[in-house]
Amino acid sequence: MRLTFEEFLAAELPGLTRFAGALTGDRHLAEDVLSDALLVVSRRWSRIAEMDKPLPYVRRAVVSTFFSERRKAARRRTEPVADHALLDRAEPDPGDDVARRDLVERLLAGLPPQQRAALVLRYLLDQTDEEIAQALGCSTGTVRSHLSLARSVLRRSGTIERS
Repeated sequence: MRLTFEEFLAAELPGLTRFAGALTGDRHLAEDVLSDALLVVSRRWSRIAEMDKPLPYVRRAVVSTFFSERRKAARRRTEPVADHALLDRAEPDPGDDVARRDLVERLLAGLPPQQRAALVLRYLLDQTDEEIAQALGCSTGTVRSHLSLARSVLRRSGTIERS
């Protein structure tokens, strides 16, 4: 059965929103990236809806849009702000969850976009190497390399144990 774009969004928007948030590490950027990607997808929906599984295609559009935003930001030569009080962030949740979330955000922010995307796809969405490769537009070997390098960085930071 072929879904309309509205039906697809009703079913998948919450998951796509979490995915974009984890991918970008910034709620506002996630909203921008997701809306830009969905705008492109909506224009092509008649073709995309014919696919057996349109969700991986849409995730790849989100990843591509995120990479494009990263390239634009690099060209603008923006500098990260060390003072978190200057950032427009929602009120943190109390307790250990906040500390863990902050640690994960800082660690992910320190990774290159491809490694970050590979980790998010693997550990947040539990995707296979093949699905990640499709989303990133690379080979499965490259996916394994991205994951290995990212885990190595996390091990060196002392936050995960060697597996």
